[in-house]
Amino acid sequence: MRRPIGWLSFVNNIPLKWKFTLIYLLCVLVPILSINVLFFQQMSKDVQSREQVNLQMTIERTAKKIMDMIDGGVTLSHSVATDRTLYEALDKEYADIVDYYEIFNEVLTGKMRPFMSAYTYVENISVFTTNPTIVTGSNYFYLDQAAKQSLWYEKISGSGSAVEVLIYNGDDPINVSQNKVYFSIVRKLNEYPLFGRYPKYLRIDLKPSSFDMILAQEKPYMSISMLDPHNNVMFPSSQFMKTTGMADGGGDDELLFHSPLGNPSYIHDWTVEGLADANRFQTAIQSSKQFIWMLAIISTLLPTSLIFVMLRSYNYRIRRLARHMDKATNEKFDLIELREGKDEIGGLIRSYNRMAAQIESLINDVYKLEIQQKDMQLEQIRAEMKLLQSQVNPHFLFNTLNALLVVSVKNGYTEVSTIIRNLSQLLRRMLSWSDAPVTLEDELHFTEMYLAIEKFRFADRFDYAFDIDEAAASCLVPKMCIQPLVENACKHGLQTVKGQRCIRIEARRKDAYLYVQVQDNGKGMEASRLKEIRRMMNGGLDSDGNVGMRNVYKRLQLQYGERVDFAIDSQPDKGTRISFRIPALSDDEGRRRNVFGAVGG
Repeated sequence: MRRPIGWLSFVNNIPLKWKFTLIYLLCVLVPILSINVLFFQQMSKDVQSREQVNLQMTIERTAKKIMDMIDGGVTLSHSVATDRTLYEALDKEYADIVDYYEIFNEVLTGKMRPFMSAYTYVENISVFTTNPTIVTGSNYFYLDQAAKQSLWYEKISGSGSAVEVLIYNGDDPINVSQNKVYFSIVRKLNEYPLFGRYPKYLRIDLKPSSFDMILAQEKPYMSISMLDPHNNVMFPSSQFMKTTGMADGGGDDELLFHSPLGNPSYIHDWTVEGLADANRFQTAIQSSKQFIWMLAIISTLLPTSLIFVMLRSYNYRIRRLARHMDKATNEKFDLIELREGKDEIGGLIRSYNRMAAQIESLINDVYKLEIQQKDMQLEQIRAEMKLLQSQVNPHFLFNTLNALLVVSVKNGYTEVSTIIRNLSQLLRRMLSWSDAPVTLEDELHFTEMYLAIEKFRFADRFDYAFDIDEAAASCLVPKMCIQPLVENACKHGLQTVKGQRCIRIEARRKDAYLYVQVQDNGKGMEASRLKEIRRMMNGGLDSDGNVGMRNVYKRLQLQYGERVDFAIDSQPDKGTRISFRIPALSDDEGRRRNVFGAVGG
């Protein structure tokens, strides 16, 4: 045997528990103490960087919320600006106030209500026009001289853009003695030049309280303000009403963060700025320091416990595995019954258990296979013996049938002579039994001779029909696979029927399979009896009833194995249907293969 090199031999001689102890000291304890010191230093830097990133994300999140509200207002203005009926109603000259209010009630009165419900942060929607026949009220106003002197009108009339956003102080409509902050989106209504006789303007007032609420949400983290391009404080609105001077920069104990509000031209160069207390970083670092100390204690105690548990786990399972392998040398393949785990030793234990189970299974399979083959041979011998037991002396029987046939022909008994001839052919085929396959056409011819005898027996009260596919007629089938099913139907299904008796035989070839079905209109079976027959199909051939049907099923199963499907369906007073599916092999294919056993694989 190849001997290991010196250092490897030394390692192999160290007991497993001392190996784990060295691994713990050199690979766990010392690295943990070193890593914790470096980790604290790096974590202090990371905490500061993370807090700065979080605060910057807070500013950007606030800017996005504000921009979403503004974009929503602009989208709302576009929806109003594209309403053709609004243009048509505002551009029309009305004869009097009654004429206007008719159009107002029909067209204008409900146009803004859905928008006010959908956009909760919209305070008011106002449409202004220079049409003198418009009566000021609701959401529609005549653009008089006072309105033209307002800040929003000066902004939009002098702008080359269709949309402008502005914030300004104005009179409070509820309390005229006080000022109110307005945040308005103003738009020129010029989408339809056909209705452009009178200039029209749309003003959407957003609620300043909605902006103040967004800024107040981040108050625990920092103080946030929204600034215009000239660094004038727009929000919080209370600060805008007090002063429009420059925003103060951050002090020594404060950090300043800012983010642009958006890229559209109507909001370009507007920013969101926030001031955060620098002392929050030290607080976060102190919290991290406590966490690192706790982590150092846990990371020292936990590996110690795990090393101990793993050592016991490895040692116990290896000893159990070695003990059972010693038993295997004495041909005792006992399974290792314990929770083997999913590691390498667990894999070895599972592999050993699979090996032991497979060896035990192979030994059992060899005996079972021999017993099964002997059982199949006995089943076939019993089936042949059942047929032979029902036969009488062939020479005496054929001589008697020939004598009856001569007498019948001589006396002109045509139907009797035909029945005797069919019976003679049936008996000759039974006596010349062999395992050689026959075509479906030959099997059906043999079955038809039997049905002719039954029809002679029942006279006009019995009939039969064949529905055979041309492609199925040349397929090879085991001999006597249909006639026993027909005989079973006549004996058990039609015997007690008082009305018209009928048997129908169908055969189809589909893809690589042959489908055969035998159906009668007999008395049928109850569900309990049908379940019992299905259970008895796998019984011995020496059982009392349904010998022919079991004989067919057993021979099909012996010939085709798992590729045969056999089904029995029946309902009381509605008849019984027996069907099977086997691999389709034509007569020509059978000659090329030279053996019928090729069908069964």
